Amino acid sequence: MRSKNRGEEKLTRRNEVLENQQSLVRALRGSLPYLEEFHHQIFVVCVSGELLQQDATPKIMEELALLHRVGVQLVLVHDNQPLNQSSLDTSSFPVAVSRLDLTAMQEQVAAINWEFLTKLCLYGHGIMPLSGHFVTARADERFQTLEMDLANGVVQEVDLVAIRETLQLRHTPLLAPWGTGRQGHLWILEARELATELAIRLRAKKLILLENISSPLVEKDINTSILCQWLRQQSSISKINQLRLECMATACERGVTRCHWLDATKEGALLTETLTSGGIGLMVTNTAYRQVREARPSDIPQVWGLLSGPMRDASVVQRSIYYLEQHIGRFRLFCQDEDVLGCCELIGYPEQQTVEIAALSVALAYRNQGIGRELINGVLGEVRRQDTLQAIALSTHEDNVFVSCGFKECSLEDLPPEKRFNYDYPQSKIYVYSLMGTGNDINTD
Repeated sequence: MRSKNRGEEKLTRRNEVLENQQSLVRALRGSLPYLEEFHHQIFVVCVSGELLQQDATPKIMEELALLHRVGVQLVLVHDNQPLNQSSLDTSSFPVAVSRLDLTAMQEQVAAINWEFLTKLCLYGHGIMPLSGHFVTARADERFQTLEMDLANGVVQEVDLVAIRETLQLRHTPLLAPWGTGRQGHLWILEARELATELAIRLRAKKLILLENISSPLVEKDINTSILCQWLRQQSSISKINQLRLECMATACERGVTRCHWLDATKEGALLTETLTSGGIGLMVTNTAYRQVREARPSDIPQVWGLLSGPMRDASVVQRSIYYLEQHIGRFRLFCQDEDVLGCCELIGYPEQQTVEIAALSVALAYRNQGIGRELINGVLGEVRRQDTLQAIALSTHEDNVFVSCGFKECSLEDLPPEKRFNYDYPQSKIYVYSLMGTGNDINTD
């Protein structure tokens, strides 16, 4: 009996090791498209000063170093002080800085800059940070109504040549939130606004705000138009949170591909957000993060993986790699960023002005989330523009995604002759969607 228990324990441990290895392989496969896309791309990362005082600091520096080692070009910005978040929620922001307090502020910023450099060297193995004056600034006009001599400024110019040369030498620029004026004055800048200007002018791939709190939005990804509409409707949002979100929206509207707000106190937040499709924080884009598009030859492995997995509908015929190579242009994909989560095939019958939506499949982990409906609605929108009269589909289920999209059950005689001749799934029901007239608008619920 004891030897049997030992054997079961060994088998359990072996299965656990195998499962961990498979999880690692899946994670590596999932991250490879991002590693390829981000190689030699610029990420501007703004680090909240409060994070430098927390236990999460070593892990944050390690994650920055990992991105640097795989070829991401990092430009780092730090906050001007380790501020107390609760006090910011009830105060104006940015905070006015008098020139009488400028010396103390300089010392504080310099101390944080030195602390950041030190911790990068301690924990960010491979990163060679370089701090310097890269920014020219001018007075912040938002403070003109105050009757006092202030040191608050905004970015006027950025020495892009110096920053790019620093990046080419595999060094990492680390910018403090200040800039020098034309008359030799020192101006204190808001760190997130500085990071936004840097990202825009450097044409960065990403602007990342590493904060010590989560975004106030429930959504994980949102586009700029919806974000701006949401901001206009808010009356209780704190000034600092409003500034963070406005900076992200501005950066996206002016050319930055993705902007992220991460709670960096959560271990692995930076790598999870940048190297996986699910992410862990808030992402703002100016384009569709989730989209339906035509398949490309490079998509064949992912499409084959979807179609060769366990099938729920017997009417879906497993396609071979050779078939996909010959007909990949027929397939439409539902993509979340670079991940293919669903697919279907469009088979045309030109003489009957009919399109069949076939081989509908959604990745197992993403089923029952509306992806199939979004994919079908996207395809219906495409074929509607091609003077197609109707779309047909087969399914073995009574309550299926085609029904929810407005398809109606029909008979075998309604199929095009070619399809009727090859029809060999008597257990399948036949569904049709009429694209004629104005009373068949696509269901987008």
